[in-house]
Amino acid sequence: MIQRHHIIPALFLASAVFASAQTAELKADNAHLAPSGGVVALTATVSYEGAPGAVGWAIELPADWSLVSVAGQNPPQIAPEAGSRGTLEFAFTDVPSGRAEFTIVVRYPADAATFDAKPTVIVRQDGQLAKLAPRAVKFLGSEKRQPVRDSQS
Repeated sequence: MIQRHHIIPALFLASAVFASAQTAELKADNAHLAPSGGVVALTATVSYEGAPGAVGWAIELPADWSLVSVAGQNPPQIAPEAGSRGTLEFAFTDVPSGRAEFTIVVRYPADAATFDAKPTVIVRQDGQLAKLAPRAVKFLGSEKRQPVRDSQS
């Protein structure tokens, strides 16, 4: 049985990196964090040629954010439990052909600071690896918001 903290390193067992056409993206449904706290959905998508043997995601979040749920048409077979915090690791062992996509919902605390969610994606195919680094998602905490000024003052 693979432990959660061993998912991404396990995908690194092969040594060569292959250069097939692959893209990965992490998107948030809302990048502005409410001062009172709340939830945000992140959609993780990776596209590739053929059918890789495994696809893994690691999404680095602050230690005080927690996973609420994982969903999608083909969610990853290996995922952290609800309530997990910090860096969340996901793996597809039965990889969909051409594209894998899933959505996670995470909870953030009141007065959450501005933060960049940093994703890493590993695609293993035919004994070779590709490590992708999609653009980080910048969440804007309440300290970055400018107060709305009354135009009549």
